[in-house]
Amino acid sequence: MKKRTLIAAAALMLAASPALAKHKIYVSMARSDDTFVGILKDSIIAAAQANPDVELTVESANNNADIQMGQVRKAIAEKADVVVVLSVNGDSAKTAMAETAKAGVPLIFFNRLPPIERFEGKVAIVASNDLVAGRLQMRLLSRQINDSGNVVILRGEEGHPAARDRTIGVKEILATKPNLHVVAEATGNWKREQGEALIGQWLDEGKVINAIAANNDEMALGAIAALQKRGYKPGQVAIGGVDGTTFALDAVKSGWLTMSVLQNAEAQAEQTLVDAVKFAKDEYAQLYDWVPYQVIIPSNVDEFMAK
Repeated sequence: MKKRTLIAAAALMLAASPALAKHKIYVSMARSDDTFVGILKDSIIAAAQANPDVELTVESANNNADIQMGQVRKAIAEKADVVVVLSVNGDSAKTAMAETAKAGVPLIFFNRLPPIERFEGKVAIVASNDLVAGRLQMRLLSRQINDSGNVVILRGEEGHPAARDRTIGVKEILATKPNLHVVAEATGNWKREQGEALIGQWLDEGKVINAIAANNDEMALGAIAALQKRGYKPGQVAIGGVDGTTFALDAVKSGWLTMSVLQNAEAQAEQTLVDAVKFAKDEYAQLYDWVPYQVIIPSNVDEFMAK
């Protein structure tokens, strides 16, 4: 009788064990109208679907910091094990950290570096080093035009750390090339149509452009459209993008895009989920998990297209 009672008690303990519960991970994405952010979202959903121990919730903040803060507070109230944020801006990143630290909920900054010097609570950052992306891009573009000529820069959204750091990386290389000259730069807000408008405007003003350094593929593709409408041929202007999107791979293959730098969305998403599960299990996750960039050029583009 005693043995039967012990077995029953053990069964009840196993049934109530928290180890059998799924890890509740809540993700707030900055926006839903951006090509690369869409790839990040799809990638983290796919990574979660491959892990039966994870219950994932993903929402978009529609590029609104107040909406994002509401989502973070909702996640805390619903007892999320981990909150993951692709932050709308610096303020939303700081508030997300303050709210999660106060509630004792681990926080992962996904893809976008937060402008924070001192972190509170359990925090991990999964991203790629954007300074490296800018340096890689400008080195290759410079080589393409024999280290001499006119360069224009298409920057991403003002205040975005990726736009800032990629542009800094580009200018670090330019500073070492005395025969390269920046003749124009402006923000295209990551948008294809804005990249097209800016390049079209500069060409119509009579600017001679030998190389275009775009902070992302979408603006680079817009630049290509502007050149095509004005009768340019593939390879006549060296053009670099960042992200390694499907459309960019096609443009490299066709000869219009000189290069792109792959920001590996799948690897970022997978590492974010790995760190989230570690936090959910009360294990250690390092503060910075850097996901390396990969250069895409005509000689290796087929490898990336096959993936």
